[in-house]
Amino acid sequence: MSNSADSNPASKKRFLSLQTKIWIGFTLIFTPVFAGSYYWFYQYTTTRVLQSITTNLANTIEGTVKTIDLDDFEKLYQEESASNPQCPPAANAPDEQNGYYPDNPLYWAHVNWLGTIQKIEPKVRIYTYIKGIAPREIIAIGSTGALRNPRGGFRFCERYTSPDTPIYDGLSQQVNVWEPYKDDFGYWITTYMPMRNVDGKIVGAIGMDIPADYVDTVRRGILVSGSIAFVITYIGIFVLIYVASRMFTKSIVSLAHAAEQIGEGNYEQDFSKIHNSGSLRDEIDTLISVFQIMVVKVFEREQNLRQTIQTLSIEIDEVKRQQRVQEIVDTDFFHDLQMKAQNFRKRRNTPKTLEGLGDSVEGLARDSLGAIGESTPSYGAGAIDELGVNGPAALNDGLDKPTEPKPIEPTPMEAKPGAEDA
Repeated sequence: MSNSADSNPASKKRFLSLQTKIWIGFTLIFTPVFAGSYYWFYQYTTTRVLQSITTNLANTIEGTVKTIDLDDFEKLYQEESASNPQCPPAANAPDEQNGYYPDNPLYWAHVNWLGTIQKIEPKVRIYTYIKGIAPREIIAIGSTGALRNPRGGFRFCERYTSPDTPIYDGLSQQVNVWEPYKDDFGYWITTYMPMRNVDGKIVGAIGMDIPADYVDTVRRGILVSGSIAFVITYIGIFVLIYVASRMFTKSIVSLAHAAEQIGEGNYEQDFSKIHNSGSLRDEIDTLISVFQIMVVKVFEREQNLRQTIQTLSIEIDEVKRQQRVQEIVDTDFFHDLQMKAQNFRKRRNTPKTLEGLGDSVEGLARDSLGAIGESTPSYGAGAIDELGVNGPAALNDGLDKPTEPKPIEPTPMEAKPGAEDA
């Protein structure tokens, strides 16, 4: 037969503490929320950074167009194209002959001004150009690359055609290319703007590039910094949830431990340590108070049950004893014994007969009672006499309390004729 613990389905389940359940629950709920918030923050931050970069670039190019000396710009190309046969170069000229760095002061004044603008935005590459000879071709005028060591970028009067970029479109309208792209010079985001003279005529255009690697570096920096902040914050949230769940479940855990002790029969539990120490009550305090009252009532009922069981046990023993007596009384042997006892009373004045019959009755009674497992009392003449008169009542009293045998005193009798023969 299995015990109650084995028959209880709850005892077969794996134990998982309430604190752990709360911790896991909050973690499962909070993790996607926190991850989604972080992703939104990353996207928002990178968008804002990119917007800041592009806005600064657009403002810079507008300011530069307004400050360039367009008269010297036009004059520079006119002088060089008139005096230098390499301006413009032939369409099939090799790369080393496609453009040059002139000694013309107007060129270096123009380039130095572009360099001054670059100091405001060091990551920016600035260049100017005019419409070329071939379709969608441009001819470079100035570039901040001329100020680098070694020199790079566009050379003066360099012919350039790019089918993959809208550089030519910058001669007619402002064009912003905020999605990174690649060309012969690198990986960029770019803005182009036409330059108009005082008459409103487009005399050229200006372009500004920012290396896309710089934008990617900013994005990676945001990603790394955000990831570190995410991990630190996530661990902090984990610890906070763990501590909070421990505080919330402390009373429940203590109450469960007390319930286990009560289940083992230890009713002496100090519930004052389980109650919240604050001045305000909550549902847990109510539960503890009700549980405390319930424990007192269970203890009282257990004591009453024990007393009732003890009383029932005594009554059951009495019933069993009565049944055993009744079983003896109902036998033919007992009726025969009772008849002999009655005959004995009639002849009790005969000492020898009394003594012999008393021994016989006592022996028969002993055998009878021994058969049912009771201790065998000793019966004297008084008990035998009582057996003949009261029957079962006398036997019942004899089972309750054996009596000491009483010696039978022979009564002097006169000899009768023929007694010896008898």
